[in-house]
Amino acid sequence: MQLAGKVVLLTGASRGMGRAFALGCAREGADLALVARNKQLLEEVAGEVRALERRVLVAPADVANPQQVKEAVRKTREAFGRIDILLNNAGVLENEPIVGHSDEVWNRVMGINLFAPFYFVREVIGEMMERRSGRILILSSTSGKIAIGPNRAAYVASKHGVIGLARELALEAAPYGINVNCICPGAVMTDMLRDSFKMMSRDLKKTEAEVEQIWRNRMPQKRVIEPDELVPMAILLISDAGSAITGQAINVNGGTVMI
Repeated sequence: MQLAGKVVLLTGASRGMGRAFALGCAREGADLALVARNKQLLEEVAGEVRALERRVLVAPADVANPQQVKEAVRKTREAFGRIDILLNNAGVLENEPIVGHSDEVWNRVMGINLFAPFYFVREVIGEMMERRSGRILILSSTSGKIAIGPNRAAYVASKHGVIGLARELALEAAPYGINVNCICPGAVMTDMLRDSFKMMSRDLKKTEAEVEQIWRNRMPQKRVIEPDELVPMAILLISDAGSAITGQAINVNGGTVMI
């Protein structure tokens, strides 16, 4: 087991990629603190983790609220004594044209996608530095490397931002034995992608099935990625096997972007 005895704090843990990461970490021997807003969905994932005979804490929180982040970290330390790995998975996507773009949408996307990883890192990196050991993984996106289409200014800016954050953190943390990286998924079949299909279908005046086919056609592999396909890369980056990898933004996107 690559994560035996490790404690993972995972955000966006209630469904989709978060659920896949939670179960993947548990199968590799990790104990988990699960963070998201929906307590009921978190409890369902926690039940699956317990079935794998791992310890788990459910810590409902709004990740864009720094006080709630502080409390989630406190509960994790109280339950497990430490945090070895921070896996920032929480994310949100909104479609809105730049003309008339609302502050509310901009702030919501930035709050969850960019500010939240910063808040969590700020709370946990000190103890990692003291122990001279730790792993931090932030989920960015293909949109962190290219512009993916109109009406995505907030999302694209936030996902570029977390790559910059991770690279700067990697430089600061490297002398302390801490690795910081990003994964950049492409189109992953999650509720967020399905919501994106709905938004695009309205904008393009096409059916959701037609929009999904447009996405598939963009990808060299002509398919949408499943959440479980991201797990092996995540395990590599947060385990000892990835000890020489830091400051990287690694694509898992079916070849959509090759930079």
